[in-house]
Amino acid sequence: MTATTPTTPATGGLRRWQAVLRAEVRRTLSVNLWWLLLLPALLVALAMSLFGGLISLLVPAATETSSIVLLTGMASALSATAIVGAAFGTLLAAGEYRHRTITQAFLTGGRTQVLTAKVIVAAVVAGLYGLLVALLGPLFGGAVLGGQQLPGWGQLAGLGAIGILVCALWGVLGVAIGTLVPNQAGAVALTVGYLLVGENVLAGALRTGDSGIGDPSVFARLTSFLPGNAGDLALYEAPVSLAGPGADGRLVLEFLAGVSAPPPGWVSLLVLVAWTAAGVALAAVVGGRRDIT
Repeated sequence: MTATTPTTPATGGLRRWQAVLRAEVRRTLSVNLWWLLLLPALLVALAMSLFGGLISLLVPAATETSSIVLLTGMASALSATAIVGAAFGTLLAAGEYRHRTITQAFLTGGRTQVLTAKVIVAAVVAGLYGLLVALLGPLFGGAVLGGQQLPGWGQLAGLGAIGILVCALWGVLGVAIGTLVPNQAGAVALTVGYLLVGENVLAGALRTGDSGIGDPSVFARLTSFLPGNAGDLALYEAPVSLAGPGADGRLVLEFLAGVSAPPPGWVSLLVLVAWTAAGVALAAVVGGRRDIT
């Protein structure tokens, strides 16, 4: 007789969780969504990097600051890529409700397991978007400059790592939004519209009446803690830091991110992590109670 290993509740739960994750991966790879959204991310990387390279070549005064210009272009490309990652996460979650496959997904595993699987897949895919942009952006910019006047590899790697994390976090936030707003078109419009327009309007409203001279108001300080601005602050801190410390560097960072009195980059990353955790927790509560019949 062949001895069999008894199945414990923990083992059975692990196998069920693995089945849910495999099903989510197969579902994602079976459609063209993930690589179709990769195309705009690559176009953004090309455009931003070429712009930075051309500025360095066409403006003589920019020659000495070409590294800063290229890093700023790379940060802008990663910021735009985070929007693509957020759109992917939103479509990944809300698409299940549109195509009415969410019931089948819940039959494979529990609602919490399905949400967790989507969070993992969205984080990986959005992070890969950021990785490709971080790798290809300097190559495009270096091609324009003939491989000269590029930032150091340590600076590129540091900014790339931050960009990958920001993109992954926004992919997870997209899943949370897509779960909270099951209407696919509405969820995508809310996510992309907020990042492109809504947060800028909100930040402008918070900064109304702030002259920029002296200490900013309490409301103006809140602009640094909005989710989109928090990611931008973490990204733009690297190129701005090359210009050296001081009031000028802070003003440039405030201009690029559209904020007042920005905190350190690591604080901004923690703010974005907090927004992501809160969004996923709310999605777990709302999605767990929603009637899908």
